[in-house]
Amino acid sequence: MSMLQDHTDATALVARVLAPYGERPGPQDVAALTDALITCGQQLHDALSRTPSRQRLLGTFEALAEWEYFAAVGPLGSGPHANWNHARGLARIIRQLTRALEHPAGASAS
Repeated sequence: MSMLQDHTDATALVARVLAPYGERPGPQDVAALTDALITCGQQLHDALSRTPSRQRLLGTFEALAEWEYFAAVGPLGSGPHANWNHARGLARIIRQLTRALEHPAGASAS
């Protein structure tokens, strides 16, 4: 999968998960979205981890650490609300990881 396709998929996934709370899907859909977020986020994490430190945006290190924590710990609490909040947290971190890949430090703006 190309980086452009990864970015498009990540952006669409994040938009779906960060929809208004009233649009929260059912528990099975939240679980499927969470699985997709973890797969997508891990790919972004791995890509950024291979990027030399000097080329990472300020805040990238924090986003990488947050990803590792949120992906490992899982939802805080139990039930649909905790699972949905966890998915939304993952989506926010993916948004940060995507931005960091889009705009590496030291890249010239055109």
